[in-house]
Amino acid sequence: MDDPVRQPRCPICGTSAGELTTWLDIPIDVKTGQPIDTGKLVWCQSCDVGLMRRAMTPEEVRVSYDMAAYYTHGQTHFPDVAPGLADRVLVKLAWLTDRGRMMDAARLQELQPGARRVLDIGCGGGDFVASLAAPGRELFGVDPDPKARDMAAARGVTVEAGTAEVMPSAIGGQTFDLIVMTHVLEHCADPARALRNVRDLLAPGGGFYCEVPNCAALHFQTYAEISEMLDVPRHVHFFTQGSLRRLMEDAGFTVAAAVHHGHTRHFSAGWRAWENLVHRRLRAAGGARQTQRRSLGRDLGLIARSAFAGPERKYDCIGLFARTA
Repeated sequence: MDDPVRQPRCPICGTSAGELTTWLDIPIDVKTGQPIDTGKLVWCQSCDVGLMRRAMTPEEVRVSYDMAAYYTHGQTHFPDVAPGLADRVLVKLAWLTDRGRMMDAARLQELQPGARRVLDIGCGGGDFVASLAAPGRELFGVDPDPKARDMAAARGVTVEAGTAEVMPSAIGGQTFDLIVMTHVLEHCADPARALRNVRDLLAPGGGFYCEVPNCAALHFQTYAEISEMLDVPRHVHFFTQGSLRRLMEDAGFTVAAAVHHGHTRHFSAGWRAWENLVHRRLRAAGGARQTQRRSLGRDLGLIARSAFAGPERKYDCIGLFARTA
């Protein structure tokens, strides 16, 4: 029986994980090959959010990020694969129907003009927040990874050690005109607390941009167990646009704009090769019970289904820009 003290709850309705619908069972960390027992995932049908059945220990969290290649270090774990004819055809077909737009400095400037103090929570190596540099603008970052902090500092960011849930004392008490949190909330054991911290740090009239993987995307729903966007055990919560919006509204935010992106890349040679490698690793460990490997036929079918799908079904990332209510 699960220890009730360590059993998570739905971050929206508070239902215990043990009472939620069984979803996926991932027996290993596919990036390291190490066995895990935190890959048993459940889904809250009423709130449209997924989570682990049991909470991770601090040591499990630490170990999960201890790997040779991780994107916050500017490295990739994708295999270096020369694209074949099938890959080039798939990428071209996907690109022809891709209308996604990533959030970038220009778009944030439109949404929050005149921002003087910018904070990136979970800034990693500082790539994104450094792109927001402008005369008279101060850039701040928070990240738990010392290697990533060194990279961010080298890019001119004033960076402190901490997390979205446990903010560093040097940041607490300050206010910021713009706060960004991209691909961080899904890593948080307590996403509601993380959002409350953002609300407390936001200056009057300030803006907040939060982006997470979109579990309602057709690609994710087709290849969930092997999807790069799953990334268990580093991802501990799994959102759709609806559940992210509800969680942000519960924290006191009013959503002003939505951004969707992430479609063509799923059909690249490296991405397809990686997810098929994940499939082989999971099969060898007794997993991948619900998902078939990627093939040309399945991927053509996925492109056909997503060609005219709405953004909530088409793109693998959802970002919401909000202000306090």
